[in-house]
Amino acid sequence: MHRNIEIKAKVQDIERIISKAAKLSDTAQVTIEQHDTFFKSKNGRLKLRKFKDGTAELILYKRPDILGPKLCTYDKVVINSDIVESMINILSQSIGVLGIVKKTRFLYIVGQTRIHIDKVDGLGNFLELEVVLRKDQDVETAQKIADDLMGALFIKEDDLIAEAYIDLLNSKTK
Repeated sequence: MHRNIEIKAKVQDIERIISKAAKLSDTAQVTIEQHDTFFKSKNGRLKLRKFKDGTAELILYKRPDILGPKLCTYDKVVINSDIVESMINILSQSIGVLGIVKKTRFLYIVGQTRIHIDKVDGLGNFLELEVVLRKDQDVETAQKIADDLMGALFIKEDDLIAEAYIDLLNSKTK
């Protein structure tokens, strides 16, 4: 399993966050259209993420729904475009669908951290930080990196959210 430290926050001024992320970033902005189908899972969250080119990833991840930096463990596998729809159909029929999240993601890399600035259909604008831990790296060091980037990106404690996008969307429709 892979590990990262994550934070998720609501973004009030997306242009300000994009500008700051671009200044901090080691790379140019990458824009990614994502279509995530979440499946019912007894152990963690299971999603199939489709990309514009037809490829996809099946991702299982586990993280607590708490505010602030939190440890996330995950596994993922790349799926060729010729079997994506079959995978969705099989998983939908066998374990059921929780919902779908559609978003445009702006990706920036700062050191070992992925900065995601997300425009989520039906929800609004968000920021995610994912500090990817090296195998020998302790959680506290990665949490400090996340805390420092939160400060540099003007993320306040009041901006933080604990839930996944799918949970926020599903709570809106209930």
